[in-house]
Amino acid sequence: MIGFDLNSEGKLGLKAWVSGFPVFLDQFAFHRLACEDPRRRTKFVESVHNGAEVLFSVSNAAELCCLQGDSFKQAREFMDEIGPRWFPVELDAMEAVKREKKGLRPDQCCACARFMSDLLAFHSLELPKDQVLGVTPELFNLRHVMDWLAPQRDSVTRGKKDLDAALVARIKHYRAKHDADPKWLDRNIPALWFDPAIAGTFAYQNLVRLMVFEAKSYTMMPGDGIDFCQAVIGSAYASVATLDKNWKRRIEALPKPNGLAPIYYEATLDKLVESVEQ
Repeated sequence: MIGFDLNSEGKLGLKAWVSGFPVFLDQFAFHRLACEDPRRRTKFVESVHNGAEVLFSVSNAAELCCLQGDSFKQAREFMDEIGPRWFPVELDAMEAVKREKKGLRPDQCCACARFMSDLLAFHSLELPKDQVLGVTPELFNLRHVMDWLAPQRDSVTRGKKDLDAALVARIKHYRAKHDADPKWLDRNIPALWFDPAIAGTFAYQNLVRLMVFEAKSYTMMPGDGIDFCQAVIGSAYASVATLDKNWKRRIEALPKPNGLAPIYYEATLDKLVESVEQ
């Protein structure tokens, strides 16, 4: 949920908190929910306003802003229907891992403060204390994120590519270390058992190990770094999440028992909506 807060000087700022059932949607899910079956879309939106919340990253926004024509229009209307029932999450999963090491709460670990400050600047919400009552939830509507980012989508896309390339290079580097010394991975990136206080670290570290092992037969491609981050954030901080079939398989291959979110993929989108309704 997005709302306003006052600092010690009486200036208005944004704050984000999870007050309901957190749901992580990747690009295919946003697009299909927005543009396909109207009844399914209505059911999902009703569930959001009955207690669910959408975890949303700059990556989601950048991809939605690349839609054209009717698809863009429908996506923007879908964001409008979600309204303020969303929570800004980090694009870079490593940032969440760093915060877990400091002992922060899960919502503090995955929240993207820069996302909120940039949105605040977009609205120019530097209001004095006596004007707070004039601020309405409409200002925090998710639709405004698309309005804000649409002109910046090229720069956001470049930033995503840089992060993506860095993560792909990191996995390739770890694979080279593993090939040179098969014990290197266990010494430096050991397997972890699940602890809810460090769910992001559990997902990140074990997923790195899995990707290193898979690198023997699978070459990481552009886009895999961002997908890796979405898999970590979605599985560790949501109650349910959507990922593509390969990332669903990878998350479900991590050590068990664990408390990661159930993962749905394209063919099971209706089941995701049913789970959110419940």
